[in-house]
Amino acid sequence: MKTFLTSLLYAIVISLMIYFCIAIFVLFATGSLEMSFITAPESVAGIAYGIFLYLTGSFTGLLLNKLIPDRSKALPHILGYIILTIIFAPIVVFLINFSIEVLWLGNSFDHFIQNEFWYAYIPITIIAILIGVGWYGFYYYKQFKNRQIAHQKLIAGEATAQLESLKNQIDPHFLFNSLNVLIGLIEEDQKNAITYTKSLSRIYRYILEHKDQEYVTIKEELEFAKDYITLLQLRFENSIQYENLIDVKKLNKKTVPLSLQLLLENCIKHNKISEEQPLRIRIYDESDMLVVENNLQEKSNHSASTKIGLRNIRDRYLLTSKKDIHITKSQDRFIVKMPML
Repeated sequence: MKTFLTSLLYAIVISLMIYFCIAIFVLFATGSLEMSFITAPESVAGIAYGIFLYLTGSFTGLLLNKLIPDRSKALPHILGYIILTIIFAPIVVFLINFSIEVLWLGNSFDHFIQNEFWYAYIPITIIAILIGVGWYGFYYYKQFKNRQIAHQKLIAGEATAQLESLKNQIDPHFLFNSLNVLIGLIEEDQKNAITYTKSLSRIYRYILEHKDQEYVTIKEELEFAKDYITLLQLRFENSIQYENLIDVKKLNKKTVPLSLQLLLENCIKHNKISEEQPLRIRIYDESDMLVVENNLQEKSNHSASTKIGLRNIRDRYLLTSKKDIHITKSQDRFIVKMPML
């Protein structure tokens, strides 16, 4: 009942608005608006058409919702509306015309039938169909946009969750490897172990400050890499050779945070390092790619790997920029290229 009253109110308001628009047009066109226009059967018929065709359209929509409960099926609903409107609209128009001509004006039924022509119903029926189809078009367009927004929110939420998970992997990964290095250093040189611990504290501060950022500048990463290499040289001394050949014009470009640290960790973890076989690490740029290259001298017995480093960098690049890193491994070189953003 409440739905019917609401529809009836909408129908009356819309019909009166249309009627007043026509009246204003007539007023401007003729310079006057006589009472005969307001009370004319044509005016009453126009208002009645608007009210009852609106109610018929609402009833048709409710009927279709019961016949086709799945409202996501646009084509069946629209076709159903067109078919039902072709049936209902002429009936409504006929009843309105009958009420005005016979019940109000007092004409005979035979006279009414003789002056009713089926083709006069076509324009009103077409208008009713176009209004209904327009409404359905707007409804399904809105539903489509809402689904798109919901889908994008879902993708964004999943991507954010994945990115946060990847960022959170950096801390334990770095800590795991750093503590292994520190344990070895304590056994060899306690004095350098203290220096190492202080340097580790500074580096960890950088991690805490930058890990939640999507991107950092190449300059920041290189400064961090320099500190990290200095840290590693406390243990390996001259067994690590580091070279930075990045063009200064590229320093303001971006990369994902802590990418160089993860790559340097991989170099240390998977290669033999000694004064006789020093590890040579070069960082340079190549066609808007940040390149980390090291000579390959793999350990004969690989220690257990968490396999987080390269996958972490790759996943963060894909999630934030849709770009991928490139890994090349030859007999004597291991090269990782990361897009400069």
